[in-house]
Amino acid sequence: MTRYIVRRLLATVPVVIGITFIVFAMVSFAPGDPIELMLGSETVNPEYAERIRIELGLDRPWYEQYLRYMSGLLRGDMGRSIVYNRPVAGQVKERFANTAILAVSSAIFALLISIPLGVLAAAKRRTWIDYTATTLAMLGVSLPGFYLGLLLILLFGVRLGWLPITGMGAAGSGAWEYIKHLILPSITLGSGMAAILTRLTRSSVLEALSQDFVRTARAKGVREKTVLYKHALRNALLPVITTFGLQFGSLLGGAVITETIFSWPGIGMLAVNAVKQRDIPVIQGTTLVFALSFVLITLIVDIVYVFIDPRIRYE
Repeated sequence: MTRYIVRRLLATVPVVIGITFIVFAMVSFAPGDPIELMLGSETVNPEYAERIRIELGLDRPWYEQYLRYMSGLLRGDMGRSIVYNRPVAGQVKERFANTAILAVSSAIFALLISIPLGVLAAAKRRTWIDYTATTLAMLGVSLPGFYLGLLLILLFGVRLGWLPITGMGAAGSGAWEYIKHLILPSITLGSGMAAILTRLTRSSVLEALSQDFVRTARAKGVREKTVLYKHALRNALLPVITTFGLQFGSLLGGAVITETIFSWPGIGMLAVNAVKQRDIPVIQGTTLVFALSFVLITLIVDIVYVFIDPRIRYE
């Protein structure tokens, strides 16, 4: 097990290096002059543009720029925002917790909905419960996040006035006020994940219920509830956990749209504003954080396999 974990960690190194190069190449190899893109004008003062180019190291060959970029990353330096004249790492650090909270709450919502609904649909196969669960899952997969978010805002925010629709609430307003601001973004971001996990849980439990060990447990007189949850569900969780890990990584990318709709002050909102303001160092920093977070989550899921399923052996 230890050897596998070490090998898996070492295999991640070239992936991380490749990600940093791709993020770096967004500026160095993109068409046009990055300075003109950042400053937003072709008639900008040439002396000022040249000073910015020198500060960013864009006057050097690309390989020197990349080595400088990597050296800065190893020191925790992601560059400096052109618009706000602040370190990008500091801006990302301020927003990361908000995005992480939104992603975790969305994942919790997805699990609380998908696992019970998927198990129930499998246990009540070809009944109205199964058909209802399948229909809801199809709707969850089909509805785009931005459209669902607008529907939730219209219904619960505008028509009924039950929940706030923007921001995180005022500082010191209390935990319940914070939770109310979190409900609609969490549902919007987690609905697609819940739909996918519901369908996967249903199919995995159905497959487990057809196995010999389930028939043996039933023949021994084990209660159906025990057979369903202790035997079938436990053995059906591996593909669910796999998909959950990958979907959780994708939540961070999906947070860009959700945070924009609900004005949630996370990394996604920071990235969108950076694109609008042509703040390329911030775009690089937020893209790098999203990509590395996905790699880290995938790595964690691979390692967790060893502990959740003793049938797996890594040679």
